[in-house]
Amino acid sequence: MLRGAYQSGILTVLNSASTQPLALWKSAIADTADSNINIVADDEIRSSVVSLQSDDLCKTHITCPETSTLGMKLPYLIVVMKNTDQLVGFEVQVKDDRGQERSFWTANYEREPQIHPQLSILPLRLDRGWNHLTFDLAQMTNRAYGTRYIETVRIRFHANTRLRLVYFADRLIAEDELPSELKLYY
Repeated sequence: MLRGAYQSGILTVLNSASTQPLALWKSAIADTADSNINIVADDEIRSSVVSLQSDDLCKTHITCPETSTLGMKLPYLIVVMKNTDQLVGFEVQVKDDRGQERSFWTANYEREPQIHPQLSILPLRLDRGWNHLTFDLAQMTNRAYGTRYIETVRIRFHANTRLRLVYFADRLIAEDELPSELKLYY
């Protein structure tokens, strides 16, 4: 999807305040009455957000890209998500310098980190309310597998959460340096 594109600075893959926040994403919803993926208003930040709700965590999710691979080379993944005090998890699939696709699964119900040949499981600790999470995918790939990060292949967010932003950056960026559309509070 982005493999041939010039990548520098900040590239956003989900901005809930945009006109079509899920344009790059494929949605899957469990076949239960309480499962949904909606754009809703969040009163705390006075912005629209993407809401994923379901009792079936595994079957309700959004995935980017919808088809093929993301091809994102920027190593920092930034996620702005709300803690809804329910089970939540997400997966980031990367490709390393050995040509291997490896996944990082993080969830708030995981208690101990585990490293397997193709999958690393990481506990997700969320504060109350909105959380600004930063993942250094290059460092994570090197520490978990002893290999070099090449690109992000895919991202998948499972219910239950609210998402405001998902973007990649080429470096750590302080919030006061961000463009206004990428700040949690305008």
